[in-house]
Amino acid sequence: MKRKHKYADRPQGIDVSHHNGSIDWKKVKASGVEFVFIKASEGGTYQDPTFKRNWQAAKAAGLLRGAYHFFRPGVSVAKQVANFTAAVGTLEPGDLPPVLDVENPVLWEGLSAKTSADMSIAWMDAVEKHFGLKPIVYAGFYFIRDTLGADGRLAAYPLWLAQYRKNDPNVPKPYSTWTFWQYTESGRCDGITGNVDRNYFNGSSADLQKLTKSATTAAVPAKKKRRRRGKSSKVRKPVS
Repeated sequence: MKRKHKYADRPQGIDVSHHNGSIDWKKVKASGVEFVFIKASEGGTYQDPTFKRNWQAAKAAGLLRGAYHFFRPGVSVAKQVANFTAAVGTLEPGDLPPVLDVENPVLWEGLSAKTSADMSIAWMDAVEKHFGLKPIVYAGFYFIRDTLGADGRLAAYPLWLAQYRKNDPNVPKPYSTWTFWQYTESGRCDGITGNVDRNYFNGSSADLQKLTKSATTAAVPAKKKRRRRGKSSKVRKPVS
């Protein structure tokens, strides 16, 4: 008899990109999947060609959906924020927070842990201001520990931990727990041909719903600089 996984009763999800090909989202939903993270963009210009189709179809099938951005440290933060927000457009009530995907230490070679963390947090801060939702950070144990230096500022952002193991995940500092756990990259799911990443949410379905955008959530407005009016700023009447 096959042993039931410890987290089998937790909300289960998948994450996808164009690599997963054509997806039958009704079958995905019927299989018990509750949420999905969909690749929207990468770097400063690339936008996943299947994002809009998957984004719309996942919602139509009744799944909670979230969008993620693959960060490239060789591209400016501002360009990557602009690329992601343009790809996603508008988040609707019920959508999950945006995700920053940071991985592959080779891409970050030559950068200090402080600089790497600064760039990651700058992206998340800008995206939070744009959408009004605190982003999730996706990374592996060693990436957080070594590449980002276990920066204490990361703890303010929910952790989606990539770690392929059967036992409880090993959570890196500065975190004390995980919010999402990508436990395999070779999972299977009805409606998808081939392997797919599988994930658990560390809470109940009601807890998961609380993470989503509410009908009243609004983006944080940018602060406008107030101009001081001196004597020289008064409007002068034209001389007649």
